[in-house]
Amino acid sequence: MGGSFNLKPLSRQEAGSQPAGRHAMCSSRVSSSCGPSHAAVGKSERPRKITAKADELDAYMEKLYDDDVESKLDGAKMILQLAEFAGNIEALVQNESLMSLLSRVLNDDYKKSYDFSLTMMRIFWCFSNFLQLHPILGNYRIGAITLKIVEFELKRHQLRLEEEKLLEAAANGAPTGDAQSTEDVLTKLDREKKRNKKRMKKQDQLLYVCFSVLLNLAEDIHTERKMVKRKIVQFLTKLLDRVAPDLVILTIIFLKKLSIFEENKDAMVELTVVEKLVRYLNCNHDKTIQTALKLLFNLSFDPGLREVLVRNSLIPKLVELLKKPPFRALSLRILYHLSIDDRCKSMFTYTEAIPIVMQLVINFPQNIVAKELAALAVNLSHNARNAELMCQNRGLEALATRVFRTRDPLLMKVIRNISLWSYTLQEDLVSEKAYKYRGMWSPFVLPFIELCLNTDNHDFSIEVLATLANVTPSDLPSKTSWDRLVTDHSLIPFLNKLLVPGFSQDDMILEVVLFVSALALEPKCAPLLSSSRLVRTFHSLFQEKQHDNELTLQLLYAFYRMLRHPETFEEILFGVGFVPDLLLVADAPNIEVRRMCDVLMDLILDHDLNDGGTIGDFGHLIRQRRFEIHNAEYLEMIHAETQSAAYRKHHGMDEDGGKGDDDDDCN
Repeated sequence: MGGSFNLKPLSRQEAGSQPAGRHAMCSSRVSSSCGPSHAAVGKSERPRKITAKADELDAYMEKLYDDDVESKLDGAKMILQLAEFAGNIEALVQNESLMSLLSRVLNDDYKKSYDFSLTMMRIFWCFSNFLQLHPILGNYRIGAITLKIVEFELKRHQLRLEEEKLLEAAANGAPTGDAQSTEDVLTKLDREKKRNKKRMKKQDQLLYVCFSVLLNLAEDIHTERKMVKRKIVQFLTKLLDRVAPDLVILTIIFLKKLSIFEENKDAMVELTVVEKLVRYLNCNHDKTIQTALKLLFNLSFDPGLREVLVRNSLIPKLVELLKKPPFRALSLRILYHLSIDDRCKSMFTYTEAIPIVMQLVINFPQNIVAKELAALAVNLSHNARNAELMCQNRGLEALATRVFRTRDPLLMKVIRNISLWSYTLQEDLVSEKAYKYRGMWSPFVLPFIELCLNTDNHDFSIEVLATLANVTPSDLPSKTSWDRLVTDHSLIPFLNKLLVPGFSQDDMILEVVLFVSALALEPKCAPLLSSSRLVRTFHSLFQEKQHDNELTLQLLYAFYRMLRHPETFEEILFGVGFVPDLLLVADAPNIEVRRMCDVLMDLILDHDLNDGGTIGDFGHLIRQRRFEIHNAEYLEMIHAETQSAAYRKHHGMDEDGGKGDDDDDCN
């Protein structure tokens, strides 16, 4: 091979540590070469003496041709020492004879010795750390050979487990009178378990190196897809049953890399990866927990998989992990994804989630709360029971105090959701006296009004205004009413300014409409509204924004509330001429808009009848419009026939579609 390589090692932040033991490999994720100080010998680490020499490479290669496995192992160890030094890599890889020999010997002799297979795989691991060498490793089919070794080892492990089960069955089925036979079987079983434990320890080291090589080679997406076709997801899933932390961590890292593709994620679901991952959240190995959380986070983007996670009791486990700072950020992100589903929000109620989240929010060190924490709080506050729990132990007061200081839009959204809960609660009550949270909002109404008037933050203003729109007269401070607040704080000019064309975005306009609708609940506010430009502005918006179903619906609801007061009723019907526009929208495609139009038409019709006892002009228009809507299909057919008849008459056509001709019978 000609030319030279500008070798740069692969670097990954996520890595498992090297497996302990005599042939421990230095971390493939940290360094491009393994110096002697990185090797572990027994349980204590000490520098390893380098005895290999580059000019004796041919002698080491000769040993690989020997039939004796120990001789082959000695040759492989010498070559490994050379490969562990980055300065030798280029010369070794460019030696075609060496590369061919290494790949062939590994392919032929991997079944003969754990130590030999491990040493050979460590050599290729040293090469795989360099992205530029991956095509060369591909030419020698290193990925395919490695997968073959993995498959063989997993099958070997499965056979050993089955042999253990047979011995256990034999021990359990031995005759009770034959004590000697039973003791022999138990002794054999105990001996077999000890042997398998030692074998498994060596096998874990070998599998760790194999999957480290495969993970490096999987940097190329085409190579990764070939691995997937060779069932690497199934192999990795089987390793989740192992107990060696380094191997488990590497396995999860690999699965995380594969999980970004839909087909791999589906395979993981079928292979019950989620169930196995959830178990690791209870272990006492921090790195394993963190790696498992990263994979669970990837999987939690899928709505179907979120259901699987919830079924496996992930929510209480993650809530428990919130108490531990190293796992908090990842746990919050996964909990946020789970809280997106409405059915899951109520499950948080039965855990310690609400008190923990509230404490994290209130005591967050920076001014603006971290997005994943704030977003989780927002989602949880959509649930009525969660919102109620947030108010306990002066939680609402603590939230409001923080918002007044930081003006955090997401926390203001949490308060808005809590206000929606208290508003809905009052709507569902039979009597106002049954409302037990009277006065809960009293300390915050005036500060919220001041915030709304004095902030330039668009998102924050929307949340404050929406919160005020949910504050009912029962929530106001004693001896205070909305009409006094509107007058004292000049809210009408402020609202008019927000509705100036081009001044505000549609979401702000919607909140203004909702707020005015809330003001309309107070009869004393009706004169203030009728004497302002708000009714006319609402009418203009109703004409211009009919493409926006939500805004149209809320405008109709605001008109409905204002029509219940004499002052605003007169202004709406006679001042701005609202009825013709209402009739035009009465057959809108949106069913909610049509329903609200019907409610308004009934209200106007009832007022028309009660006022004079007979139907007035508005009543006739409403009845005519309803007749047209109800019989639209019939009227359209009649209209079409009328037009067709007029067309035939104009062109002198007979009933059969032909022209009349006086000379038809003349011959």
